Amino acid sequence: MTARVFISYSHADEALVEKLHKHIAQLRRDGSVSDWYDRQIKVSDRINGSIIDELDSADIFLACVSPDWIASRYAFEEEFNRALEREKAGQIVIAPVILRPCEWQATELKKFLALPKDGKAVTEYVNQDVAFLEVATGIRDWTKRGTLGLLSEGRSSAPSRPQVSAANETRYRAKRQFDKIDKMDFINLAFEEIYRFFEASSAEIRAIPNIECRLSNLSESYFYCTVINRGSARGFETLHVRKGGSFSAIDILFGEKNATGTSNGGFSVTADDYQLFLSEMMLGSYGDKGNLTAIDAAKMLWNDLLSKVGIDYA
Repeated sequence: MTARVFISYSHADEALVEKLHKHIAQLRRDGSVSDWYDRQIKVSDRINGSIIDELDSADIFLACVSPDWIASRYAFEEEFNRALEREKAGQIVIAPVILRPCEWQATELKKFLALPKDGKAVTEYVNQDVAFLEVATGIRDWTKRGTLGLLSEGRSSAPSRPQVSAANETRYRAKRQFDKIDKMDFINLAFEEIYRFFEASSAEIRAIPNIECRLSNLSESYFYCTVINRGSARGFETLHVRKGGSFSAIDILFGEKNATGTSNGGFSVTADDYQLFLSEMMLGSYGDKGNLTAIDAAKMLWNDLLSKVGIDYA
């Protein structure tokens, strides 16, 4: 079911919000979300009425946080306070997106899981596409895992029973069993998220002098990434990532050729009583790691590829 997203922002951040809007285009296209923000108000509409109507029918309140947003009387004091009332009633999920560094943890936002990861501001990323990818992935993860209890009931003007909010979702977990179809869907989504991470990271690293990055998505089940560090005599490596294979989920192989029937390790699918994970298999330098998300696995592979060509983080 499609999640309705209300985007609350300051007009001082309009350029960043427009980038966010583009990054969730695929979520809109595949029906995961429908989003709204005040640029969609018609001239004939009463502005306050349109905003309140949209806010009161939203499933997710996406707070685009910045110093200007916190200072805004309307966005922070009215929209956010209205969202807090609905969140306490279990009617909406509040999701802060930290656009610019500010003292957001001194506000009621501190109670909610912030995006990008660890609440790092979008403007602190070398490539903002990487930050917005984490935001889009976070939203997709909520909708894919069904953590929005709001979406299971549909909407009605009549009072409905209280729904589960983001603040309460960690209090209850229902055990379930996973069949082959569940696992295949999980693998497909994980492979897609790993590729999107490499796509954003490749764009980011190309801005570094003397570094080249070539990413090719040759099929729905295979891509490769080559990183070249022209400042190093041995600064050349290619990583092949393949869906399926020896580990039943995702295989990897280093080297110039995509030799079939061999790999340097990969990820299998594991599960506890509540959800599915990726589990690292035979990737040597990491040891055995389980309970990984697709983004965890992508970061692991990306960092290993960079280390092989002499690139590290500042």
